[in-house]
Amino acid sequence: MKATGKHSITGLLTVFFLAGALIFTGCEGSEAKREVEETVKELSGAGLVDKGEKLKQQIRDLNAEDVRRIQEDLSRGIYEEE
Repeated sequence: MKATGKHSITGLLTVFFLAGALIFTGCEGSEAKREVEETVKELSGAGLVDKGEKLKQQIRDLNAEDVRRIQEDLSRGIYEEE
């Protein structure tokens, strides 16, 4: 097996172990639960996915704002031919 395959399996086992620890420990509302949840998010890449989605939404919002601004400028005749 290649090294990347071993790393993937090791990562998955770690995530499953941490998720199992979270489920079976029953540490509701405690600091330990929050730490385990953050570790699972880090290892699974969920945090990066969330950041990426937020960034995509910010770009969409900025693009929509630019389109709105250009349309307003066009309606006021700012971009007329000379």
